[in-house]
Amino acid sequence: MDFKTRINIIFQAFDLPLPGKQAHKELAPYRNEIELDYKNKNPKIASTLLLIYPRDGKTFFCLIERQEYEGTHSNQISFPGGKNESGESMKETALRETMEEIGVDSISINIIGELTQVFVPPSNFLIYPFVGYCDFTPVFKASEREVKRIIEVNIEELFKKDVIKIKKMSFKKSSGNVNFEVPYLDLNNKIVWGATSVILNEFRKMLQL
Repeated sequence: MDFKTRINIIFQAFDLPLPGKQAHKELAPYRNEIELDYKNKNPKIASTLLLIYPRDGKTFFCLIERQEYEGTHSNQISFPGGKNESGESMKETALRETMEEIGVDSISINIIGELTQVFVPPSNFLIYPFVGYCDFTPVFKASEREVKRIIEVNIEELFKKDVIKIKKMSFKKSSGNVNFEVPYLDLNNKIVWGATSVILNEFRKMLQL
């Protein structure tokens, strides 16, 4: 499928109801409803961008591997994104963070739509995920402070039969460590889990309808 056709299909998918929480739950069944209730938790607000673009006649999107730091999401694979600043819209946050983290200017990005919000209990963030595209192959420039590497993924990887796999992980709870079998997306031989996998699963389910 060529890039233009794929983008048209994504636009059409946003005209339909989003898969939402059901798609989220498939990749995060270990999260219970109490954990996901953020109404009284005054969450921090952040935005991310799933950036789609053409490369060699095929459709790609990019992820980042974060640098190691003292924090909940150290070394994790995610989308470009970050905390909302005063006076910004959610979309403006996603575009600014994309420029800061991977060097793609907002003037080059066309926003297609917004996916379902995702609450991340360990860091108390409420994420507003956006989907956008460039109509050319971007020249990436990773932020040395925040980004260890940029991972370019062919969008067809999302539709592989065995893209969803299971890994046993340990989580810190008030009662001590608890082990769960955690679904993840195997993309470019990378383990993509948590909020990033939840967002990507909603996106892939949209395109499978």
